[in-house]
Amino acid sequence: MAASRQPGHESLKQKAFEEMKKYAALTAYLWVLFFLLGMYRRLLLKENGIDPWTQSYAIVNALVFAKVMLLGEIIDLGAWLRKRVFVWVVLGRTALFTALLMAFHVVEEAVRALIKGEAVASSMLHLGGGSWTGVLVYAGLLFVMLLPLITFREISFVLGKGVLWGIMTRRETKS
Repeated sequence: MAASRQPGHESLKQKAFEEMKKYAALTAYLWVLFFLLGMYRRLLLKENGIDPWTQSYAIVNALVFAKVMLLGEIIDLGAWLRKRVFVWVVLGRTALFTALLMAFHVVEEAVRALIKGEAVASSMLHLGGGSWTGVLVYAGLLFVMLLPLITFREISFVLGKGVLWGIMTRRETKS
């Protein structure tokens, strides 16, 4: 007699697969953005006669930030905004995810400083060059980078699972 499958087991496996797909897509999106920002930074430093050899850890940042964002989705960060007009949902959730990633980045820099044996306060110099203007610019860039992603996810939420992706990947168009 063949072993019967438990219905919950299959759905758990499918849910894990779906989460891994989301994580992979989110990581790829963030990696491309962080890679381009890192390359742009290197070009600016080189242009100004500063040695740009500081290696950018774009893929590591993408992996970590993607996981932080998925955790934000698991706790449904900003779900209360969904009672508002759609534009405010998108802008509000983008702001909340930007704040979450900025807070995590501060913690990340503090841990990096501790590992290197530096004072935690000195780690803040790595955030936006140590100035509030730099931190605000970094947060602004992060907000703008997350805006299309959050917009896509919120439209997908409104339309239902898989509908937007289906629209974007089908061949036929209306004439």
